[in-house]
Amino acid sequence: MKLLYTDADSLDWERLPAQAKTAQYNRWVDDPRIGGLLSRFVSNPHLWIKEVPLKEYARALENMGRFSQFTAMHYAPPADFIGPVFGPEWRYIPDSQADKPPHCLATDGKTQRYLCWGPPNQFKDLLWAALTIGATESGRPGVALSVRIDAEIDASDRHRNEAIGARCGIEVRYAVRPLRRRP
Repeated sequence: MKLLYTDADSLDWERLPAQAKTAQYNRWVDDPRIGGLLSRFVSNPHLWIKEVPLKEYARALENMGRFSQFTAMHYAPPADFIGPVFGPEWRYIPDSQADKPPHCLATDGKTQRYLCWGPPNQFKDLLWAALTIGATESGRPGVALSVRIDAEIDASDRHRNEAIGARCGIEVRYAVRPLRRRP
């Protein structure tokens, strides 16, 4: 697992095009330290790599899930980005972080709200989570569209996403979240 995630970290797996991912799956299967070892335990190492550890990779980068200890990289926790993204009055409520999608609860001392985050290409899923799950809290739900430092944000997409959020009563913000090396 550590070898897979070390490679995924070095390849910037989350940004790798589908064709490059397919080629990498094949390299892993052909690697005696990975595919060779796995073939002793699973009948289809390619499928297992794709459906088990690499499906969990995004969660591992968020410090969640059963494989989180295997990635050398991670995103800042919600306690670090809630205030800068949604306003300094909002603070992460300890132990409220969960996944599918990554989310937490935040408070301004009077109100509690649901906040979720993920990449812009998951906007509709994040919006739906904020509409359905977020409605159970007293405060206005929020969606943080998480991008890396060097990401280019299309102004028309940003405007459209913010307008859709406003129409739904959901605060939509963009959050720059660099990957950092795990201590």
